[in-house]
Amino acid sequence: MTSEKPPKKKRHVFLVILLSILAAFSIAGIVIYKNFNRLLSEALIKSFNSLTISDVYELKFEELRVNLIEGSIHVENLVFQPRKTPLHNYPYINSWIQLSTERLNLIKVEIFTLLKEGKLELKEIAIVKPQIHIFLNGEKSVLFPYNDGSQTKKEKNKKGAIVGFKLDQFQLLGASFYGVNSKKENEFEIQDFSIKLQDLLLDQQTGKDVMSFNHVDLSFGKSHVNTNTTAIKRLTLNEYHVSIDSLEVQKSRDTLIYKFNDFNTGLSGLDIQTADSINHVSLGSLNISYKEKSIKLNKLVYKPNQSDAQIQKKFKYQKVNFSGSVGKIEINKINFDSLIYYKKIYIHEILLDSVSATIFKDKLKPLDKNRFPEYFGQQIPKIPIPLLIKSVKATHVTLYNTERKPDSTYAKVTLNRGNAQLENITNLSKTKPFVMKAGAFIDNKVHFSMTLHFSYLKPQFTFNGSFKKFDLTDLNHLIKAYTPAKVNKGYVDEISFSGLAEHTKGSGTMKFLYHDLLVDLELKQQAKWKSSAIALAANTALPSGNPISADSPPRVVTFHAERDMNKGFINIILKSVLTGVKETFVMSKENKKKHHDELMEKNIIWRKLHKKKTGTF
Repeated sequence: MTSEKPPKKKRHVFLVILLSILAAFSIAGIVIYKNFNRLLSEALIKSFNSLTISDVYELKFEELRVNLIEGSIHVENLVFQPRKTPLHNYPYINSWIQLSTERLNLIKVEIFTLLKEGKLELKEIAIVKPQIHIFLNGEKSVLFPYNDGSQTKKEKNKKGAIVGFKLDQFQLLGASFYGVNSKKENEFEIQDFSIKLQDLLLDQQTGKDVMSFNHVDLSFGKSHVNTNTTAIKRLTLNEYHVSIDSLEVQKSRDTLIYKFNDFNTGLSGLDIQTADSINHVSLGSLNISYKEKSIKLNKLVYKPNQSDAQIQKKFKYQKVNFSGSVGKIEINKINFDSLIYYKKIYIHEILLDSVSATIFKDKLKPLDKNRFPEYFGQQIPKIPIPLLIKSVKATHVTLYNTERKPDSTYAKVTLNRGNAQLENITNLSKTKPFVMKAGAFIDNKVHFSMTLHFSYLKPQFTFNGSFKKFDLTDLNHLIKAYTPAKVNKGYVDEISFSGLAEHTKGSGTMKFLYHDLLVDLELKQQAKWKSSAIALAANTALPSGNPISADSPPRVVTFHAERDMNKGFINIILKSVLTGVKETFVMSKENKKKHHDELMEKNIIWRKLHKKKTGTF
């Protein structure tokens, strides 16, 4: 039995019918898809228009595409902008925002809930490369209407405020911001702004608003702020980022409560110009870590834009000009909880490295006789915030000091290879002193070290210092800057001193050992340097050494100096040291008697030893 093939004509008809059915289904699918997209578009607009915010803002977009399998909606060329004429007047709104984006992605949307009830319920939102413009005005900028109680629940067709919102993930990627604050007369621009947020919850409860999220990453690129009404004239930034874990915020009318598990923030390329155009601050990078309890900074620079002479013209009295830089700063074991919740500063350690500072003072200007600087032991307790910093250490310190003297000449000194340590900076207890230790090389040649203990109980401090062996001719440029004298020859074997600086005076003891001293004194100019240590001994032959001979005891002298009450702690130390040097050269009656007694005692001891050895005097 053989099968018969259908005629070719019948096969042709069957194929045409099949293609027609497929074409019909395709056309129907396209029509349904377009109608479905139109329905979703209308539902999305309807959902937005059901909110109070739609009285002031409008939402537009060119195309909406839906993926039923993924449950996603993709919106093209979306614009969110203020209405030209608000549908309802909200007099408290004084600012506005406008957003336009190439693409808005709504992921895992409850599509049928949106179609049926007009409610937008979804898991994720992603906004790609939006452009955002903000205009702010007023002391408190208000951009959106809120549920202020001006309308009653019985009003018909009342639009709903946003009272609750839950979202698994929100992404705003590559945004650009431009904003103006007319009240503060500033404008700002931010590039490459991005936010990645997980598990967002907004909940408006009775009497308070609650916001929480599991994690957020916020970052932006090059930015600048220009302003005319604040202390900062211009601020630029290359990059900024912040990450926060598990934040919860509760806000009522007069209270803000917040808590979090961790945060980390940082920036790079910060540059600040102050409003007076004098001060300029830059920072290479900054990182703050809550979990590591640390703050780290690199390449901090402070440098005025004007010369020392220009800055000095602004001041009537003597004023120190300062500029400087720090290569690295580390603040370790900082108690952020005490700072955030109780406004108390507790820091275990601050480390500074590669510190450079430049100081200038014009002594042609008079001192401010109404200024009475206090010692650190009295300044620190006046800091208004509770404070405890256990230790501050500075390494690789360089200090450039320049003074314009009363005769219009300049004196310069450089301290190299310095280090310093501060201990017990606090206003919480007065039992232990504030301690300062420092050491450096003068012009990279002469090493000195000093330790100061500032009392928190009384306006006084103790000081101990020493110089290692050095050639006095290495300090000729410094000696000649302050005295018309020159050291032709001389070697220091030891300088050590200690004393007590009280509120109005200083006193102590000095050992200044040297040998082979030969000094040229220009006595004709003595009137110009009558206050110097060498000048006070100008009419007396300076001893060439201390001790004078191998058989003599060294001159170890006591000194007394009066404090200049219009100058700080450094001045009383310098006056004390210079007075000690002068006493070594030309002793007072008190020191002469003391030295004579020591000499007699040494002679008596020598005679006793000689008698014991020889049996005779």
